[in-house]
Amino acid sequence: MKRFVGMIVTVAISFQGIAQEVERIAVIGQSPIGQHNNQSYLLGTVQTIDANAIERSNVKTLSQQLALSLASVRINDVQNNPFQPDVQYRGFTASPLLGLPQGISVYLDGSRFNEPFGDTVNWDLIPLSSIDNIALFSGSNPIFGQNTLGGALALTTKDGFSYQQHDVTLGLGSFGQRQFNIQSGDHNERWGYYLNFNRYQEGGWRDASPSDVRQLLVNAKYRGDHTNLKLLYVTNDNQLIGNGAVPIELLTAQSATAIYTQPDQTATNLSLWSLASNTTINNYSSFDSNIYYRRNTIASINGDDSDFDPCMVKQKKVLCDDDEELLLSQPISVDLEEVDGSYNTSRVKNDSYGITLQYNYQFQLANTEQSLMIGAGLESANIDFVSDSQLAILHNDSAADDRSVTPISSFILDSMVKLDASNKHHFSYFSHTIEWPNQLTVNLAGRYNYSKVVLNDLIDSGEGSLDGDHEFRRFNPAIGVSYPVTENFHLKWSYSESSRTPSPAELSCADEDDPCKLPNGFVSDPPLEQVVVKTHEVSGSFGTEHQKYTVTAYRSESHDDIIFQQAGSKSSEGFFVNVDKTQRQGFEFAGAFEFEDSQFNVSYNYLDATFQSPFVSFSPVNPQGENRQVMPGDTIPGQPKHQLKLMFNHQINDSNETGAEFTASSSQYYRGDEANENDKIAGHGVINWFYNYQITAELSLSLRVDNVLDKQYFTFGGYGEADEVLGDIYPTISSELFVGPAAPRSYSVNLSYQF
Repeated sequence: MKRFVGMIVTVAISFQGIAQEVERIAVIGQSPIGQHNNQSYLLGTVQTIDANAIERSNVKTLSQQLALSLASVRINDVQNNPFQPDVQYRGFTASPLLGLPQGISVYLDGSRFNEPFGDTVNWDLIPLSSIDNIALFSGSNPIFGQNTLGGALALTTKDGFSYQQHDVTLGLGSFGQRQFNIQSGDHNERWGYYLNFNRYQEGGWRDASPSDVRQLLVNAKYRGDHTNLKLLYVTNDNQLIGNGAVPIELLTAQSATAIYTQPDQTATNLSLWSLASNTTINNYSSFDSNIYYRRNTIASINGDDSDFDPCMVKQKKVLCDDDEELLLSQPISVDLEEVDGSYNTSRVKNDSYGITLQYNYQFQLANTEQSLMIGAGLESANIDFVSDSQLAILHNDSAADDRSVTPISSFILDSMVKLDASNKHHFSYFSHTIEWPNQLTVNLAGRYNYSKVVLNDLIDSGEGSLDGDHEFRRFNPAIGVSYPVTENFHLKWSYSESSRTPSPAELSCADEDDPCKLPNGFVSDPPLEQVVVKTHEVSGSFGTEHQKYTVTAYRSESHDDIIFQQAGSKSSEGFFVNVDKTQRQGFEFAGAFEFEDSQFNVSYNYLDATFQSPFVSFSPVNPQGENRQVMPGDTIPGQPKHQLKLMFNHQINDSNETGAEFTASSSQYYRGDEANENDKIAGHGVINWFYNYQITAELSLSLRVDNVLDKQYFTFGGYGEADEVLGDIYPTISSELFVGPAAPRSYSVNLSYQF
């Protein structure tokens, strides 16, 4: 399928943001700080999940909820931690990991949630039970700003007006799962409050993989005669262990829970304040605003093997890298032959703030109903990044084969990084919607972005310095058209453009001659171009009282797409580079049916994600050899062509409800096989089941079983050199294939008391 093709159905349920609708005309404009009447959303499609659906499914994480409920969304288990997956939508990614080009913008109550250093998204920062509504907007809508290449995700939290009860939930489950959640909300005539505290712990289904998540979200809301205010505070203190991909042969040689090396730990600590307001000026106009301040510290520890070997320099035995002596902070205190590991640490401290102001005006002109939305704002971030690498001893002998790493307090001076960076984005946007008497509706929109990224190397000011000063400008236009062919059948078409400025992390890691080891090191920065994506989309929707269908066809062309090229034996070692053109096109179908006491949802999507320009992929561990020639039409790795999702829910009686989910994905290429020359990761299908029992008016019980049939399957794959770590104990392991295995069958039970 080489040209424009695509179809998905999205069941659009009304999504309310902080703004009120004006009585005369339904506002059709859509922006992060003012979501209005999404059934008339013209620049693509929108899928939503409400609080009832979240509560009914009993899942633990936001990313899992997205993958189960939304068409074209999938997750992969590159880290094998439930709070650290890659979330992919139509071939674009929102991930907590540096090294993946980010193509989805995320907003929480109107505040930007992507990290300013690498545009990454940390899914562990928000308690899922605090979410009142999730809306996923498709396409390259420029109104949503930076890195809205494939879509935008808007999360709205509960408040004292939408949630008026008190709930205590206790949970237990497989692999040491323990959860305690308390939420409370209430209001009087003007004021409402909402509080959610969540504590989640687990031992992890893989070896040495515990996690401890502590999340707190509080907000206060004021409802006046003309003005609404919502003050939000979010904080967390999380310790996550995700020991990453594992050699596929090790799962057979040792066990299905085996890990490669350890530890691989991430600690996140967030403080977010935001104030959102909506003021109705008169029957024709309103004013929205959002102000936020955000501080997030992300600290990581990564234990790994090393490529260093003893050698003779000036008749002295030292440790070398490619026959060059390592520069160390202090002499090595152990036998050089024992030094075969590295202990890498990093810390990113992001301080950011933003303000957006938006004016909405509705009027009649020449027998048409029109609405105009004008907005402007500023987002700014100061970033402090430090990383170190210590020599270490890797415990991979037969007596203690846990493959953990013990540092020996000798730092590699060439690997030290201290970087200050600042990131500023100035923007203005508009959206103008015109509706004719025959209900033909046209939406014109656009956004102008000016961005400046400044890098300051605190260690090296000479050649090879990370210092840099980068400026980017662009105006992105969009147009959408909607027409009701019949009362129940609507057609929509849209064209939109959006862009993404290279992040400080990417600008600091763009030299193919000196690759970095993410997230532990960066090198001098050849300039990268900003990414521009142009999306065509057409959809048709049909609905009656008990059934709804939507089909959507889309094509997104990415110009100067940024990809990460692997340049060493580890998947995290490499550099960022622009690729002239890539393309993601496809079709989606989804439907919802209601009959008596049952509901049935189905979605299918076809994705054709390809490179559209030739380049040489520097893939040193590729089984076919390094420097592979990629040609137009080659499939982008990690993107299954087919996905199918089925969800069934049945209300047995007033007290009992049960349901099941089936998800299936087709095969995908390993990351690093951009030339499509090797075997693929096999496709898979998984069944989940849940049950809810209302014991009394106050007490309820919920059960959930994931992967009911206990299938072993892989959601991620890459290449590596396993024999350097495993050769002495498992000499038969020689394959370059590393995989991210999915979790086996697991159980969870929750007991909730509401009062």
